[in-house]
Amino acid sequence: MELGLRDRVAIVTGASRGIGRQIALDLAREGTHLVLNARNEAALATTAHEAEAHGVRVVKVVADLVEPGAASLIAEAAIGAFDRLDILVNNAGGGGGAVRMTKLTNDDWLAGFELNFFSCVRMASACVPFMLERDWGRIVSLASTYGVEPGPYFGPYSAAKAALLNYSKNLSHAYSASGILANCVIPGITLTDAITETADAAAVAQGIAPEEVMAKMMKKDPVSMGRFGTPEEVAAAVVFLASEAASWITGASLAVDGGTLRSI
Repeated sequence: MELGLRDRVAIVTGASRGIGRQIALDLAREGTHLVLNARNEAALATTAHEAEAHGVRVVKVVADLVEPGAASLIAEAAIGAFDRLDILVNNAGGGGGAVRMTKLTNDDWLAGFELNFFSCVRMASACVPFMLERDWGRIVSLASTYGVEPGPYFGPYSAAKAALLNYSKNLSHAYSASGILANCVIPGITLTDAITETADAAAVAQGIAPEEVMAKMMKKDPVSMGRFGTPEEVAAAVVFLASEAASWITGASLAVDGGTLRSI
């Protein structure tokens, strides 16, 4: 299938590892030039080097998206380097540690929303004006199954991802007639380095094998397919929604979760 992504320009946030890294590499394989953002300069440089091997140009922007000025910095880097901006992938985010609802502080709630919601709002606000100039754009945001069916130990993360689903739908209503399509991908538990590291740490704390930790995770949040996902499986959905092939899909929330969500 021809995706129509060659020589497009995409911003991918949280691109240094995990799902973000895979999205960047898959877009590069399609011939998309990239503006990659993350906080870890060394890891970001590694992703950029791997992407450049596919013959595309890559710009790196080391910035923390909780800083209000970061979004404009990243968008302007795209315009400065390529004089265009076609795709925004809002991938940066994180759940933080598991905390009971009664133990959460005001700062916990603010931090969760800054990272998982307001950073995406600022990125979209910075990018949409440049997309409007060309009457074409794709905004794909990474939500979470917890945004649909909340996790009681991840209150701020769950609520922020639910807000992101709502915001993405609102973006689609506001800008689809101008050629800018907005959608969400809802990953289930995906076997990234972060998940593996968390499982390893939990195994040490509990005195059990990492495999037992993963089995407990599966029991807590059963997956119909009986396994967790891979970054490649999530990235494939993101790349499709960013492409010409998804030209009549907007305001959608696509679950890529192996059947984790029980709701319709």
